[in-house]
This record gives sequence, structure tokens and C-alpha cells, in this order.
Amino acid sequence: MSSSSSSTSFLLLGREVDVFLSFCCQTRHGYFQNILITYGIKTFLSYRCLETRFGPISQRTVKALEEARVAVVMTSGTKPCTIGFLEELIVILEFQEKGSLIVIPIFFTDNSCNAEEICQQYPEKAPSWRRALTKLTNIAAEYQFSQNPAGMGLLDWFKKIAHDISLVSLYSTSNGLDGLVAMDRHMKVVYDLLDLEVDKVVRTIGIWGSGGVGKTTLARYIYAEIFVKFQTCVFLDNVENIEDKVLKFEGEEDPTVVTCSDHDWHEIAKARRKHRKVLLIADDVNSIEQGKWIIEYANWFAPGSRAILISQNKNLLVDAGVKHVYEVRSLRYDEALQLFSQFAFNQSYPPSDFEQLAVRAVHLAGFLPLALRLLGSFLAGKGRENWLAALFKLKAKLGGNIMEVWKLMEPSGDRGQEEWEPAADIMEGNESSEDET
Repeated sequence: MSSSSSSTSFLLLGREVDVFLSFCCQTRHGYFQNILITYGIKTFLSYRCLETRFGPISQRTVKALEEARVAVVMTSGTKPCTIGFLEELIVILEFQEKGSLIVIPIFFTDNSCNAEEICQQYPEKAPSWRRALTKLTNIAAEYQFSQNPAGMGLLDWFKKIAHDISLVSLYSTSNGLDGLVAMDRHMKVVYDLLDLEVDKVVRTIGIWGSGGVGKTTLARYIYAEIFVKFQTCVFLDNVENIEDKVLKFEGEEDPTVVTCSDHDWHEIAKARRKHRKVLLIADDVNSIEQGKWIIEYANWFAPGSRAILISQNKNLLVDAGVKHVYEVRSLRYDEALQLFSQFAFNQSYPPSDFEQLAVRAVHLAGFLPLALRLLGSFLAGKGRENWLAALFKLKAKLGGNIMEVWKLMEPSGDRGQEEWEPAADIMEGNESSEDET
């Protein structure tokens, strides 16, 4: 699993713990935890490794595992495992088997744990401990960042893992926000197009729609749910000069140094060379040549690979050779009002005294998810007069334009009286609502 080199931070709402951290000994867990925090990820740091006696897992620990979406297990091949760590690992894997937890192992040396000595001390527990460690090793084999890739510094390695975790955590917040606001119906159609059950061909699909409509968000949700089915996963935010960047690593088995900015291109070249099963998502495809090259290169991946191209232009995708395309349209009125209300009022519907204003805001935001989130966040906690002034200013700019919403959020000087006087026009506007899509 890999992600684009650009750093993306996600605000994870509605849960107290996103990631459960377990470690076998004193490792770099604190350093890694701080990186997760910079991504807006909430962590629970377990200290079970310090326990050298048998005892029950605390209710606080169980609650954290129930709440978390991801468990990161850090091990060292040189320092011995403890009773507390091994007993906790068994519980973590039980949650993983139930499907409620994704486990990401991190091995600081090789894919092994130093547990032989303690297994000899407690032979009655040794079989269950060894099974758990074997399963952890098998999970690590499926995740390319369980060990530090050659040439990558510790900070870059940890950032790659943190970014992947942020994508998984983003998907897990779907019940609170976008998942109930159209995302489920979009994902169902895209799943059908991906046809993941067919494992004998490389399949390419396209996602298109206007700017701010939610194409990239949809792709990130898809990525977070299906990455475990692939050997290599890459999400490219920028495909400019992709051919030159990938071909730069053709023929190089294992370069001595791979910078963080070059890592994705190296992974793509290596996946083709080693004939791996790949999930490749390419955002902001803006030329036919780009699309054609990506499709042709993806055909060298192993059967079962999937490529998703994202663009604002349907004809571009079709002319590049994409046969299966999906249009992400603006939200329906009820979906748009719900999404806006989540950000403006922290509830799914506006209060009665703000209902008319909220309806006008939804129309002025053009029913676009990004504009709705921005505008809702900007207006949250403000009084009616501020709402009226802001909406009038946006109406004067014709609304429906994300850049105008951005400008509205920028600090400005005192507003002139002329911005306040026509505010009643906002309340009186009776434009018909847009057709539901």
C-alpha cells in the first residue's frame, strides 16, 4: 500500500480512538505516535509490553480495541517479547478475525519476533503465541511498508504508514458524514465497474465529474476499502510527467536511495517488473496522452490489477481507452442539506430558525460537497447577521463556485453598509431547487 507523496490530513470525527498502538518493547512508538497526531489521527498507546505476569486485559484496553479502526503492532527481532505483549496480540488478532480491525505490523529488523525464550519458559502458552506471531508475519508479508524499504529514512517510512492509516480512518468515518451523504450509492456503482471477483484480467475504469463534486473523496473511500486485496497500491494526486518519472526507475532492481517524492514512481516500476497485482489510482488526468500511457503501462501488471483514472472530462477518458466510466454528479437536495448541516450545526438538519438560511446556502454552494463543507465550516457558530452578510456576498458572486467560497473564508476588513442592506433579498429568494440527480 502506498499513497501519493503529498501530505494530506483528515479530520476524524465521531470516535475517541482511531489507532491502537501495541509494541513488544521500547521502540520508536512515541515518535510514530506524534506523526499520527499530525495527521489528525487519535491514538491509544498500550503499555501491556511492560507486564511480565499473566493477567486479564483491562476493560479500557478492550474498549479502545472496539473503538479503533486500525491496530499498529511494532516488534523487534532483537529484543524479547513479553507476556503482556503476546497476550495482547492474541486479543488484537481476534478483533481482526471478526473484521472490525485492520492490523498493520511494523518490524524494525526482519519479519520476526524474539519469542523463543519466553515460549520455552511457558510451554503451555507457546502454541497460541506462535500461532499469533505466525499470523502477524503473514499479515506483514501483504503490506509493503511493514519493513523499511531500502533507502527510505525513518521519518519518510513512518509518514507513508501514517498516510495509509489516514485513508483507512477516513473510510471508517463514513457513518458520521459522507457515507450517509451519497457515498454509499457512488461506491456501489464503482464496485460493480471494478468487478473485483474477476481476477484474470487487468481492468481500468474512469471516474469523472465537475470540480469539487467529490471524485477524489470517492476514490479515497474505494482505496481504503479494497487495498488489502492487492500487493502494491499507489494513489497519485499528481500525474504530471508520469511517464518520465516512472521510466526513470525502469531497469533498476533496488536503487541505493529512493527519496520520498520518488517512492511512488519506483513502486509502480517495481510492480511491473515483478508482475505484481496492483491498485493504481491516478487523480487529475488532464490529457489523452496521460490516460493512454497509464492504461498501457497498467496492462503489464499482474492479472487482477485495477487502475482508476479520475478526470473532469469524460471524453478524455473515453478517447484514452477507458471503457467503463462513472459520473459523480452533484448531491441531491436532501443530501446536500444534510452534509451542509453536519458542518454548520453538527447535526443532520438545520435548526428551525436557520432553516431558510441553510436552504439558501445549499443553493449558493451549488450542491457541491467541497463547497458545502467549506461554507458550512465557515458559518458554524456565527449569528444570523453574519450569515445574511456572507450569503449576500456569495450571491453577488453568483455562488456555485468553490473559489468564491474560498475567498469568502479569507479574512477581510470591515464590510460596508451596502453589504448588509440587501440581506433581506437572501430570505426572499424563491429560486426553484435544482433537479435531483
